[in-house]
Amino acid sequence: MTNILPDIQGTLPKIQIPIREVGVANVQVPFIMESKYGGFKSMVANVSMRTNLDEKTKGISMSRLIRTLKKYLDLPLKKNLIEVILTDLKKNVESAESYMRFDFLYPIVRKSILSDNSFPIYHKCRFEGQLRGEYFKFFQGIITQYSSYCPCSAELSNDLREKGIMGFPHAQRSFAEILIEGKKDSYIWLEDIIESVERAIKTIPYPIIKRKDEQEIARIAAENPIFVEDAIRQISFELDKMPVEDWIVKCTHEESIHTSEAIAVNWKGIQNGFDYKFFL
Repeated sequence: MTNILPDIQGTLPKIQIPIREVGVANVQVPFIMESKYGGFKSMVANVSMRTNLDEKTKGISMSRLIRTLKKYLDLPLKKNLIEVILTDLKKNVESAESYMRFDFLYPIVRKSILSDNSFPIYHKCRFEGQLRGEYFKFFQGIITQYSSYCPCSAELSNDLREKGIMGFPHAQRSFAEILIEGKKDSYIWLEDIIESVERAIKTIPYPIIKRKDEQEIARIAAENPIFVEDAIRQISFELDKMPVEDWIVKCTHEESIHTSEAIAVNWKGIQNGFDYKFFL
């Protein structure tokens, strides 16, 4: 009795054409990440790993992709580590290219604006690495929430007030989706991207508020009404200050008095941005 088992992947494919990407998705992976402000966070990511396939190879060993990742789980996930994993992956599956994407929720503790209350806010984040030959590219992105108070509605409410009639401006829950490619020798923390939005947009949400917090939030809102066009310009201005090769941002204002959403998209330099590679 032989110990050698048949392997159909060693045969030629019936249709011999190359495949751009093939691999695994929705792999739940534990990992650790260093915080900009000290310490490490233990988290879980949804991971996809892909490679290319030439026309003469029938298939790849899917489990080999995950086995490649296994030995790196105890190391802090960073840009350089992803390049190492992709190099190892490309070698193990004997391919010319390799790709990896981590999607995860990153917690940042936010203190209430006036009261002494703190609670974590979870931001949807992404790390993505691409290795083509020896050329490595790394992308990272976030989705963060903010509030937008309509300037037109505020102006109309002021007009009513001058006529002795009460009226209140409307507001909407809003989101900024940002994807960046950092410069080769730069390191950008996720906190840097999130804080760039907070500098641009003063009207940010808080997980815990008391009445004095809510009143202060209302005061700040009155000083900072924004259309979606204002929001994306202010965020773009902040992103231009960062050491990035390129960035793309999408702002979405979920309208409260319309049945539609207001959206705006902007990018720095690369034609067509990153082909609109967004989270949602």
